Amino acid sequence: MKLIIRKLINKVSIFKILFNILKYILGKASLTSVSPIYFDGWKMATGTRTPWINGGSSALSCHFSETDSKLKRLVAEKKIILTQFKPQNVLAELEGLMWRHYIVYWSANYAIKNTKSKTKIFAEFGVCDGLTIFYAISAAKNLDEPFKIYLYDAWDEMKEEFLLDSEKTSAGSYSYLSLENTKNNLNHLNVKELIYNKGYIPGVFDRADNPKELAWMHIDLNASMPTIHALENFWDSLEVGGIILFDDFAWPGYEDTQAEVEKWACDKKCNILHLPTGQAILFKL
Repeated sequence: MKLIIRKLINKVSIFKILFNILKYILGKASLTSVSPIYFDGWKMATGTRTPWINGGSSALSCHFSETDSKLKRLVAEKKIILTQFKPQNVLAELEGLMWRHYIVYWSANYAIKNTKSKTKIFAEFGVCDGLTIFYAISAAKNLDEPFKIYLYDAWDEMKEEFLLDSEKTSAGSYSYLSLENTKNNLNHLNVKELIYNKGYIPGVFDRADNPKELAWMHIDLNASMPTIHALENFWDSLEVGGIILFDDFAWPGYEDTQAEVEKWACDKKCNILHLPTGQAILFKL
């Protein structure tokens, strides 16, 4: 009996090794063996407990879990439409984005608690369907602090004139986006303090209703030039204790964005926290 069990274990181990090698070849994983795997998604796998495991162990992680479950329920019921994903894959995509969304939620929570303004002002540059800001708004609502949200997006295709030569293959992307869909998605949060500024950066800043003070910024513009324009326009408005969260910082294809942001941060004598998710955080001290 022991011999049979040993043979079975050996077979399972061989299959596991072959499976990991196949995943590596397909670009789905590294050859590093992680067991048990608590999270697998967004180009990384972790063998450590996630903050939201078993619904969360702290007030913050519990509230994040509740927010995440609410969003997924609304998506499953087709009350929230995320056009950036294929309908048949959307829930699986959201599972893979949980670390990303936890960092969004955590950073918004941190910014609210560590800034002094009475009304917490958030700004997002690159809103898409409203997925990211859904988590940030939920964090603000949970802390029961007065807040206001400024949202900037073209809700239209990316244009060559705003792209570096290395980024021009992105021209025409996101033509499917709709401001009305984003508004419909965020209406489920029952929040009135939302200001939508439609247009291309930097031109939109000249005619938009812009905040004078900020606690939290999220930049997800998929291009270097508008990212730097957003930083230059709003850095002085960001409070001490506030946060800038970058989405495209370390993902393949966005090397120029990372280089430009790091150069800008160096000029400001700031340090950027590069995260395993490909995001990055800058704390204003």
